[in-house]
Amino acid sequence: MLLALSSLFGSPGGIPAFNQLLLRATSELCAQQQRRLTVLVLTDDADAVPPDSVLAQLPARALSPHFYQPCGGDRRRFALRLLQNLSPAREVCLGHVNLAPLGLLTKRYGVLVHGTEVWSPMSPLRRFALCRADVVGSVSNHTQRCVQYIQGVAASRCLRVTNALPIERSEVQAVPAPLPAQDGTAPTPLHVLSITRLHPDEPKGIDLVLRALPALPQLHYTVIGSGDALPRLRALASQLGVADRVQFLGTVSDAEKAQYLRCCDIFALPSSNEGFGIVYLEAQREGKPCLAVRVGGAPEAVTDEVTGLTVAPSAAAVQEGLARLAQDPALRLRLGTAGPAAVAGQFCYPNFRARAFTFLQRIFL
Repeated sequence: MLLALSSLFGSPGGIPAFNQLLLRATSELCAQQQRRLTVLVLTDDADAVPPDSVLAQLPARALSPHFYQPCGGDRRRFALRLLQNLSPAREVCLGHVNLAPLGLLTKRYGVLVHGTEVWSPMSPLRRFALCRADVVGSVSNHTQRCVQYIQGVAASRCLRVTNALPIERSEVQAVPAPLPAQDGTAPTPLHVLSITRLHPDEPKGIDLVLRALPALPQLHYTVIGSGDALPRLRALASQLGVADRVQFLGTVSDAEKAQYLRCCDIFALPSSNEGFGIVYLEAQREGKPCLAVRVGGAPEAVTDEVTGLTVAPSAAAVQEGLARLAQDPALRLRLGTAGPAAVAGQFCYPNFRARAFTFLQRIFL
């Protein structure tokens, strides 16, 4: 089997996290079918090696010699290696819609799509390649509808391959209820957390949370993530007079990120461009109520009034949602308590593996 991916170990984010789950599932299917797996990765550093923690999860008998082939962002090298690897196997799984035209060189291929790249009409070549694919996997129902109604892919060729956390159901634990303050009131301040990239062209909604803070003096806000939008967001916090209640931490380690998730009271990411949003699942696993907007795939990760609140993508709506959560400890507790159960029931690795096997078996007959 041949996987051709945009990224795998080189950067944080939803797509690399998804691809790591895909690698694990594909290697397990290869082991079942007594086949070998080769993985080409466009943007991983050319001298990168798979982490030992990843290798420990992969059945060695399923891996081709030098199975992992990173290309350091060199598109020509990536295309040449794809052609070389197609000689023994004429099927390939392409992990991003930008790679779809390479499928036209093969006998059979599938494409995975993640979000905004298919929410508006693509170039004719990419649309043609996507429509010709034997199967197109989407990370959410919203993205699948865009694939069908905007890009023109036949419904019979579409499958949903929803993201998940790389854990077993037994690893999800119920989160104990927080202890009330001695006088029976909610402790203050309340800590709101966002984790995201901060790119100027990605509407992640951090500015919407900042604009809500002047009316909600009990909230302190922490943002984890880096990018070119950071100076503008710092300036906005100062202009709004809330800089003393906001901290921008930049990039942190996985252990630090997990600690901030455990310690926050509310996870808020009112982003308008989430194909799904795995970070919502990470927050729910820790028993945190989530605030998201009713755009894209986010409402499929955050169930309104069950694991969080979904609101309109406006400053007023975000302020209203945060106010509800801040002023109602019982609501926060109810939504947070539902999070681990939702993750265990729908968004663990066994759920992903079942969906991925169905998708891959449409390519590798």
